Amino acid sequence: MSAVIGDWPANVRTVSGLNLELITDDPLGQGGEGKVFRTKHGSFAVKIYNAPDATADRVAERLDQQRWLPLEGVPITRVEALLASPVAGYVMTLLEDMVPMRDLSSPPEGDLGAWYGAGGGLRRRLVLLAKCANALATLHDRGIVYSDVSPGNVLVSANKEHAEVQLIDVDHLQTESSTLRPGVGTPPYIAPEVLRRRSGNTVFSDVHSFAVMAYETLTTNHPLMGDYVNNGPLEHQEDAELGLVPWIDHSSDDVNRSSSGYPGKPVLTRRLEDLFRRAFEVGLTEPRARPGAGEWADALWSAADRTVVCENCVHSYYVARDRCEWCGHPCPPVLVIAVSEEFPRLGDSRRGVVLVDRELTLVLQAKRPLGVTARTAVRHAADPDAVLAELDWDGGDEVKVRNRGAATLRRVPQTGGAGRQLRPGGSAREKAGAAWSLHFGLERQPHRFLSVQPQEQDRAR
Repeated sequence: MSAVIGDWPANVRTVSGLNLELITDDPLGQGGEGKVFRTKHGSFAVKIYNAPDATADRVAERLDQQRWLPLEGVPITRVEALLASPVAGYVMTLLEDMVPMRDLSSPPEGDLGAWYGAGGGLRRRLVLLAKCANALATLHDRGIVYSDVSPGNVLVSANKEHAEVQLIDVDHLQTESSTLRPGVGTPPYIAPEVLRRRSGNTVFSDVHSFAVMAYETLTTNHPLMGDYVNNGPLEHQEDAELGLVPWIDHSSDDVNRSSSGYPGKPVLTRRLEDLFRRAFEVGLTEPRARPGAGEWADALWSAADRTVVCENCVHSYYVARDRCEWCGHPCPPVLVIAVSEEFPRLGDSRRGVVLVDRELTLVLQAKRPLGVTARTAVRHAADPDAVLAELDWDGGDEVKVRNRGAATLRRVPQTGGAGRQLRPGGSAREKAGAAWSLHFGLERQPHRFLSVQPQEQDRAR
């Protein structure tokens, strides 16, 4: 018989006989059906159910149905073993040194700015959320619903110098959900239609939960819990979760504004502001109007690419600002890098059609090397996180360009032409104020290229 601490066992046994000791004082995550605990045995965690209808046999049946789901390439934990009766649950693997996303969204008492910076600041939060949105987008593209998106079910690197993401609590993965089956989720992240039993879990309920988590992580405010809700009776919170109360940044209704946390303006781009309005205004009661996970990923990556690091404090902020939002220090020198796509004219020697993608604009900060990933440089990249080139500006007249990929790049002057080849591993130096471009493809094939702009260029938000 397992020892028990409170309502939870202190140790459990797998069906193969392996005994695991749990760390019960700080659960990784919890929801309506149970909790997830770390163990004292390396990179294992355990989910234990406490729902009345949860049995070892039912857990085994549910997990067996998920064995054939296509999860390749998704940063999601894998089930290693089932727990032996009478405990209902399973063992999962975790990446090393991970903590719940809630560590970056639920501030403790004290200096809010110092806590925000200690977690990696704005840029790291944007990157972590973008990676989470990418994972959800991949699942959704494969017809899989995650069902329980919350800051307790998304793990992130504990070290602020890293930005890895892992989804846990995989037993609710499914390809469809019926209103006949109770929806699952973690309050207060559950979509209103699921709470109302008008829908089961869907990709639309997933993106509602993600939008709540994203807004909370960036602003430290729950988007539905403003002063009207927090200072009122419990019924106000219930109404907010059901979609009956305006969200805190509603475009035309200020009844539920929030006087705590950060306002959206300093930590959101215009594109993110638009997505949150779509999610929490029309999308609050019309699920199909909500932005999809892929759209969230694109907007979050774009926002992260537009940040700079303050030279005076630990924070990052959007380059459109003249001064650091946190300490007031002037914005450091930057070069704006436009990302364009060229489509050659068949059988024509003239330059092809060039389209500038303003959503992919990059910012090169002095003395902070910038890795250009395949996500930016290649359409439909097989490995979006692969670094293909590195740009390093000395703050003066020189930009060092290094080829970090496996394909030859081209440095093209203002006059055009095929340009000069930059082979893998090679480097070159260019003038910061000159009009030149770096091309990720052959001259007569469709490809993207970067144009390094003078510092006087407008700082787009």
